[in-house]
Amino acid sequence: MTEITMAKMSQLSETQKEEVRKIFVTSYYKDMKTLHRDTERLLGGFRRVLQEDLIRVAMDGERPVAMVGCSTNKRRAMEVNKEDFLANFGFIWGHVGYFSFRKEYGNPLPIDDETLYFECVATNEADRRQGVAGQMLLKLIETEPYKTFALDVVDSNGRAQSVYERIGFREVHRKKSLIGKVFMDYSESIWMSRPKHLPNPSE
Repeated sequence: MTEITMAKMSQLSETQKEEVRKIFVTSYYKDMKTLHRDTERLLGGFRRVLQEDLIRVAMDGERPVAMVGCSTNKRRAMEVNKEDFLANFGFIWGHVGYFSFRKEYGNPLPIDDETLYFECVATNEADRRQGVAGQMLLKLIETEPYKTFALDVVDSNGRAQSVYERIGFREVHRKKSLIGKVFMDYSESIWMSRPKHLPNPSE
């Protein structure tokens, strides 16, 4: 397993930031390709989506290997930029994408002040299936000053759900997703959470 350190995206060099954006786009390409099949167009459309001060990056030395957005009830780690969507996806798909993503990510999360929400977990393709994502989340759970940690995973991604369950997350509820039906291959998102400190099974 790769031994990682954590950094804020805002602290990285421009070259490293571009690598983080590529990790994001390639990880979610299957979901984004309805907007455009060209990766460079997707990178352009989503260039300003990631809010750099809220994105945590797993580093293998100087190389970004995974990322995750850390959202609260006050700010989301992703904010859709209409101008970028229109410029890269055209008038029709730019508007469709903008309004769909704004509906999904434009509102504050229904969580309390003591909960941190992980979204858009993404791992570099060459580093997948090596425990990087789980290690990254565990490091954040250990260091971030919150009592509860939450995330969601789509119902078609059983592999990711298993990873989250192995590090202590449990299903809370399910939610129908408009953006999932319009753009992606899923119908529900599964909300999962875990406390900072897991109970001792022997107690």
